[in-house]
Formats: sequence, C-alpha cells, structure tokens
Amino acid sequence: MQYIVIIGAFQALVALWLLIVKEKKALSNYLFIFLLSAIAVHLTIKFIIFRFIPDESIRQQMNTFISVCYGPLIYLYTLSKTKKEFLLHQKWFIFIPLFVLMIAYFTISCVFIILGKVNHQLLDAYNSFSLALIFIINLYYPIKSILIIRKNSLLIADKSEYDVILRISAFILVMESLVVISKTLLQFYPESIETVNIILRSVSYFILLIICLLIVRKNFSSGLANANETDIQLEINNDSDEKEILINMVDYERKFKNIWIKLDDLVGTKQLFRDCDLTLDQLALKTEINKYQISEMLNNYKNKPFYRYINEYRIEYFKNSVELAIEKNENINFLSFAYDAGFKSKSSFNRYFKEITGKTPSEYYKDLLQKNSIQLAIDQV
Repeated sequence: MQYIVIIGAFQALVALWLLIVKEKKALSNYLFIFLLSAIAVHLTIKFIIFRFIPDESIRQQMNTFISVCYGPLIYLYTLSKTKKEFLLHQKWFIFIPLFVLMIAYFTISCVFIILGKVNHQLLDAYNSFSLALIFIINLYYPIKSILIIRKNSLLIADKSEYDVILRISAFILVMESLVVISKTLLQFYPESIETVNIILRSVSYFILLIICLLIVRKNFSSGLANANETDIQLEINNDSDEKEILINMVDYERKFKNIWIKLDDLVGTKQLFRDCDLTLDQLALKTEINKYQISEMLNNYKNKPFYRYINEYRIEYFKNSVELAIEKNENINFLSFAYDAGFKSKSSFNRYFKEITGKTPSEYYKDLLQKNSIQLAIDQV
C-alpha cells in the first residue's frame, strides 16, 4: 500500500507542476491545481503516517481531513464551466467542513503527542464524525455536479471537459461507496478488519492516482487541441478569411439551429418584443431557453447583440403599422406607433431606426409615400 501512496503522491505533484507551468490559467485551472494539491497533501500525510508512526490504530483508522474537499472542488469546477458569471468567493462556505475537520485533526494529533499515547475513545469519536461528514459531502457534491453537467451539456463545447467532470465525480462516488462496503464486510467478518482496511484503502489511493491521470490527460488533450486549433487557424487565415467564417458558421449552425428556430418563432408569434422592459433574463424566462445560450447564439451565430435583435423586430412592427395606416387613410403618429412597437423613448426609437434602416423615420415615410404614389399612378394607367 505504501508504494501506491508514494506513486500517487508523485503523480499528483507531476500533474500539479504541469498545470502550474501552463501559461493560460483560468479559474477552472486553479480549481484543478487545488484538487491536485489536496491529493498530493493527502497522500503525503498518509505516507508519513505509514512510514514513521508505529501505532497501528493511527496507521489504519485515523481519517485524513483533506479528502472532504474533493467533492466541493469538482462541484466548483463544474460551475466554472457552466456559469459564465460564476465567482468563487460566493461559494466560500463550501469549505467550512474542511476547516472544521482540519482543526479537529490537528487538535487530536496534538493531544496524542502531549499524552504520549493514543486515546482510543477520542480517536473513535473523531473517526465517526469525520467519516460521516466526508461521506455526506463527497456524495452530495459529485451527484450535483453530474446533474449540472448533464443539464448544461450544450454550454460545454469541449467534450473533454464534460468527460473529465463525469469521470472524476464518478470515481469520488466509488471511493465513498467503499465506506459502505467496508462497514458491510466488517459486520460479517469482524476478525478481518485489518485486511479489509488495507484492501479498501489501497483501492481508494489507487482511485486518487487515476484522478490525477485524468487531469493530466485532460491537460495534455486540451493543450494539443489548442495547438491544433492554432495551426488550423493560421492555415485558414493564410488561405482565406472566408474559410474561417464558413467553418465557424457550420459549427454554430449545428449547435444553435433548433434553438434559434424556437426563439425566433416565440419572439415573432407572441410579439415578445413589444414589452418595452424586455431584458435578456425575461426573454430566457418566457422562452424557457438558457440566457447564456441566447446571448452566445445572438452574438456568434447571428452576429447581433440582444437589443439589436429585439429592436429589429420593433422597427419592422412600426413599419407595418405605418403601411397599414396609409392603406386605411388613418392619421399617423410616429411616436405612438413607436411606443406600441415596444420602444421606451423617442430618442432610442430614432437612433435605432436610423441605425437599422439607414434612414430617419421622416425619410422612410416620404419614400413610402412616393412609392405608393408611383404604384397608384401605374395602377391607374
């Protein structure tokens, strides 16, 4: 078991070094750095205990506090990949169990050192409390991460991100299932407590080694993918800018086609644009489409910001209202029609009308009257 521990610790340190030397470090990279650091510290502490602590009860039974942060870290990594406005400091409370167990661990260790012996009653109390807390935390957050990643799979363009979250979450759940297996086996084979502990702890340490390898693999695959994308991008730029646009459009067409049809249909048929207080959040709520998907789709797929898209609908509605009023020979009030279309002020209406049509409302109206006069003259011939 000591060999597995030292190999795992070394692997964690290597993976940690690879992430640290990486030039571009986003929040998600730092979260993986924290996870690898936690694994390295965990396995290093275990190696020191196995190598230098003679007391068998400490070697085989005393839980290491740091494993309580594995679930929260993969959960935070998941949030960093699915929420564009995610801020780490908003989730500071997630690490309260870590600090509680850390204080308990070092306090009990100091008590044992002062007493010069192990107080088994105190050790059992710590193990029971820490085991229950670690089990609950590392069960809840990985399951929550899996549910979030499945729900927001469309937001993650890189499949390796999706896979690494699922696999690490699954491995953490497997580690916690070993607790249940251990308790079950000890009910039937209490005389084999030492053998059961050695086997299941070895499996746990081996799983930590696999998690390190998954992070290393993901780091290398992302690096290769970025390098390939850079090479492809340079080649495309040298050949033609039109090829780059075409490739991007094909990618966005595949990703957003169905969502765009749904959004545009609802905005048009339900005339959602006529709400002068319409925001991106409200549009997401009314269409039941994630606001980040709407924003990315409009900016990258349709190459227009949210308010440009909505105001194009409003301008078109205004123009239809003017044409209908001319046909019915009714009085025309530009401002009234603009408010009815969803504009909130005269200045914003004039600005967007000029920006979208290239004409002022008055110029548009004169051109429309001129066209109608010409058409009427043709019809009378």
